[in-house]
Amino acid sequence: MTNGSRWTSDHLTAPGGTAIYAAQQRERLRQMADQVQALLREYRADLEAVRLDGDRPGQARVRAYLATRPLAKLESSLRDAVNAAGRLDAEFNRRYVELPKKRAARAAEKALEKSRKAGIQAAQNARAVNSAANLHGVSSALSEKTDGNTAGNPPAFLDFLKESA
Repeated sequence: MTNGSRWTSDHLTAPGGTAIYAAQQRERLRQMADQVQALLREYRADLEAVRLDGDRPGQARVRAYLATRPLAKLESSLRDAVNAAGRLDAEFNRRYVELPKKRAARAAEKALEKSRKAGIQAAQNARAVNSAANLHGVSSALSEKTDGNTAGNPPAFLDFLKESA
């Protein structure tokens, strides 16, 4: 990017755009944090040197620490911003580059599983048809063997067993 232009959403969504932007912002924020840290050390040292009447030992140091706490929080926030800028590219890649690839792989895996299950289902259907044919053969044999049943009851499997014994 040239110095006169500003970042837009189009720049960020271009390949590598978020990585470049994040690197620039991290460097800018890191420089700011370093400047604030240097100023904080100098300011705290100057305030520790100020002695007020009636100070007890160490009281000037505590007072300087408490007075510089907002500046220390600013430096800490800038360091957090450096880390957040570092996560920008990783999050973009995870959500917009890797996610479609993962979804495509998952869809291919589901299709493979579905075709595998269809193959298993076809085999189970063939076994069911084969079993049904076997049962039909047994029932035919039952009716042939028990036609001599004189009690008028429908033939039963036990009748078939008695006949074959």
